[in-house]
Amino acid sequence: MRSGTLQLRALPPLSLYVHLPWCLKKCPYCDFNSHELSSALTEGLPEQRYLDALVADLEASLPLIWGRAVHSIFIGGGTPSLFSPQAIDRLLGDIRARLRLDADCEITLEANPGTFEKDRFKAFRSAGVTRLSVGVQSFDDRHLKALGRVHDRGQALAAVEEAAQAFDTFNLDIMYALPGQTLENLEQDMRQALALQPPHISIYQLTIEPNTYFAKFPPVIPEEDLAYAMLDRITEMTEDAGLARYEVSAYAKPGHRCFHNLNYWQFGDYLGIGAGAHSKLSFPHRVIRQVRYREPGLYMEKALAGDAVTHGHRGEPWRPAV
Repeated sequence: MRSGTLQLRALPPLSLYVHLPWCLKKCPYCDFNSHELSSALTEGLPEQRYLDALVADLEASLPLIWGRAVHSIFIGGGTPSLFSPQAIDRLLGDIRARLRLDADCEITLEANPGTFEKDRFKAFRSAGVTRLSVGVQSFDDRHLKALGRVHDRGQALAAVEEAAQAFDTFNLDIMYALPGQTLENLEQDMRQALALQPPHISIYQLTIEPNTYFAKFPPVIPEEDLAYAMLDRITEMTEDAGLARYEVSAYAKPGHRCFHNLNYWQFGDYLGIGAGAHSKLSFPHRVIRQVRYREPGLYMEKALAGDAVTHGHRGEPWRPAV
């Protein structure tokens, strides 16, 4: 090898990201690869076809990760909780049949209030999910409306209660610096969140991202100094509640840090499957990156044909130079 080229003595931990791209409604601040179910489909969620595409995508990627153990799985979106527990059970079964998972592999599913009925979270747990991430964002109906969320305060509280009953560890997603939000409003939201005793909270500042509804019609949000004051108060309140800040947006009680989050921060490897998913995979002498087709219909068509990758390396396994 030429001097200065990559020479890894050991490969970093490997995670798997699975993207389920549909939502009931596209939030005005969201720049993720998510698609409204109502406008995209006329015959309901194509669970089985999409799962078939995910399996085909995974199988085409296996030569890139032969022999490597998977330490965490994160099922994100979109709103993965729109998929039935039976579909998640099939997905995890298909993954286990093809990958070697650590005995204590962390398996996280994103879920939103207003997209589940009673005992649905318990069914996700029975399917093999070990950790739930609940997209509450706020417990204030005014702010939920401003954010375009499909749930209200009551549904948010019910979702967290269900999550606490079904899972030993779970996460609450909270946002701050919302349109019209004051420091007092933020403190009320945090007091309510902490009263539910979550073992993990992810807290994000609302930012106006390009190509979103808010970018076209920007709301009035708190000024920078107030946003900083909110973050300082969040850090104080979480610390008082026994949650330590372990990365920019994440606070956890001892033993409840998210391994998947940490793997990204520590430059670990991740295979991403699903519409628009990204991968970063290491080899002894190089690192490759991949991007899947973003549009769900096109992704399914391409993945089922064995051609899910639109940018980057397409799947030829690494071989030593001769």
